[in-house]
Amino acid sequence: MKSPTHTTPTEVNIPDKYFCALTKTFSPIVLDALLDFGDSKYLKEILLNSGIGDRLEPEMTMAEFFEWLFNNISEEYRNEYVYKNIIAHKKFLNRHSLKNSYMLTEFRVENSRADVVIINGTSNVYEIKTELDSFKRIDKQISSYLKVFDRINVISSKRQLKTIKEIVPEQVGLLELTPTSEIKTTRPAASQKHNVIQAVIFDSLRKNEYMNIIKKMFGFTPNVPNTKIFDECKNMFCTLSPETAHDEMVRVLGQRGNKKLLNDLLEELPRSLVAYVIDRKMDKYKVKQLENILKLTLGEVLESQ
Repeated sequence: MKSPTHTTPTEVNIPDKYFCALTKTFSPIVLDALLDFGDSKYLKEILLNSGIGDRLEPEMTMAEFFEWLFNNISEEYRNEYVYKNIIAHKKFLNRHSLKNSYMLTEFRVENSRADVVIINGTSNVYEIKTELDSFKRIDKQISSYLKVFDRINVISSKRQLKTIKEIVPEQVGLLELTPTSEIKTTRPAASQKHNVIQAVIFDSLRKNEYMNIIKKMFGFTPNVPNTKIFDECKNMFCTLSPETAHDEMVRVLGQRGNKKLLNDLLEELPRSLVAYVIDRKMDKYKVKQLENILKLTLGEVLESQ
């Protein structure tokens, strides 16, 4: 993955009151608009209102702008996207090959959505708690994850972890995001796949995924009306052992997405956009759009109608 080819201006400081608004640059609100229309009214407005747009070099490419902005918010305003992007690098790309691993974001489990799930022969979930978050739902979130995943981790700042440690069970791993953007293990996660609940796993899968498992494990799929397929497959799935149900979930989740396309894109992508690209599951058309956007200058984007 490539970083900018020349230095971006370090003398341009972001006023504190604009950090929150600028973090949305890495959200679909801005990035999807840039991909679809080559323009983001939100981004232009916040850059002009903050005065940043007038102080950055107009010749700066959008790839360089994204890197500059991410470096600033990762030091001063570490929101959920910052955590996700660092996990994508430190726990996913730096440790595993895309051939046998996969990363998912916002994975549904009961009434919760797991922030990051990494599939690499087993399942690892990372629940993010930034210094901007509260802990009021963490007990319910962890309770749900213990029903589905092998290793459950909470990642937060050192100060936050002192409180989190008193809330979550001992088998849950605790990870610190350090001030230098390293991930430090405070407590390793214990394997839990022998305790997963088959019905909860089943409800988190797509139809093609659970049908794939049923066909593989039983040699056939139920010959029943479409209205009864879900219930019949669920009953069959729940006869599997917890370990088998978990491992089959890992197998089918690892098949999501176009890994070759993602691998090719990550070779050229600015480091700041990795989590966004993994989350959006782009096709070839979207990839080409993104490549074109990254080549634009900041001046061209600000002047677009």
